[in-house]
Amino acid sequence: MRAIISVALFLSLSLLSAVNAAEILSAGDTDDVIPDSYIVVMRDGLSTDAFNSHTTQISGFRNEDRNVKASLKKTFDLNGLKGYSGTFDEATIRQIANDPAVKYIEHDRIANARGLVEQQDAGWNLARISHKKTGARTYVYDKSAGAGISVCLVDTGVDVDNPDLGGRATWGANFVDNDDSDGNGHGTFLASLIAGQKHGVAKKAKIIAVKVLDANGSGSYSNVISGIDWCVKYAKEHGISERMVVNLSLGGGYSQAVNQAAENAVLAGMFVSAAVGGSNRDARNDSPASARGVCAIAASTMDDKAALFSNYGSIVAVYAPGQNIMAAGRMGSVTLSGTSFAAGHASGVGAYLLALEKITGDRVCTRIKELAIPVIRNSPSNTTRLLLYNGSGR
Repeated sequence: MRAIISVALFLSLSLLSAVNAAEILSAGDTDDVIPDSYIVVMRDGLSTDAFNSHTTQISGFRNEDRNVKASLKKTFDLNGLKGYSGTFDEATIRQIANDPAVKYIEHDRIANARGLVEQQDAGWNLARISHKKTGARTYVYDKSAGAGISVCLVDTGVDVDNPDLGGRATWGANFVDNDDSDGNGHGTFLASLIAGQKHGVAKKAKIIAVKVLDANGSGSYSNVISGIDWCVKYAKEHGISERMVVNLSLGGGYSQAVNQAAENAVLAGMFVSAAVGGSNRDARNDSPASARGVCAIAASTMDDKAALFSNYGSIVAVYAPGQNIMAAGRMGSVTLSGTSFAAGHASGVGAYLLALEKITGDRVCTRIKELAIPVIRNSPSNTTRLLLYNGSGR
């Protein structure tokens, strides 16, 4: 009888507060939802006494006189997150939602250990960024692999039909000519390196081609500014600014305007990776690598040395593989060297971390530096020794 009275009192009070009912969050993808199982989160600042009173009432829901499915399993009180989990039928969960002490309710789900994928006989570069020591031959990465992240590739264009890209590359804008093709191959190589099925770092990321350089690999700074600006506007229009990477494997002498364009992308919430250049000089006066907030990437070799051609200096965030890198070309796989491809590795890892860790774009470069390993043996005194690492744990 006591249980019946308790339930009746609780339900009557709940009906009075229905106008302020807590939100029952949509399950979305239901593949991992546990049937009739819920997590109930209480409103901020709810006292322990009020919480205990609520859970006591919930525990009394199940009785022999009503066909009620109600079983409180666990309670938690974790530094501001107070609530409980249990099994409840639809009618009961609606009544729980009507209690003003409840903030929101969501479906309980199955959690799985993150699945690591190992690509056998991977290029030395992919193996290197997923292992703390040299000599590995496999590329180890989480199966999320950059899914849901777009990379705005500001370059020579992309052969969007290249098999290594698996249909995940599209044209965005062309500021050079009326030919939506890659007459040089530089952009296609980078797209393969960043997101290719075989050669890529973030194998499920999408590539958006923005053409600002011609078939000779050259273009005006005004084109570069237009390309970056297009990426910013596109991301804003589509609500993906914090899920967008901008790759800038290009540059030259200092330009305040180019730097400002790159900084605008950072301020918009994007992760921007830029090559420091290959003139074996301090990169502090090179654009866009010297722009504030941009992740400036130098090139390393297979034996963890700074590449002799790579620029250097205090602006360098990390080194990444940039010598003898294999990826897709216009006529099959090719091997190239340059800081362009070091930046491509960083863009791939940036996309990977955005998908895996759900961090914001302005946090990615810092996170890359946190994960990186200090192994570069001959970097100049004013340059970091950090080498890009994806945090695989290997």
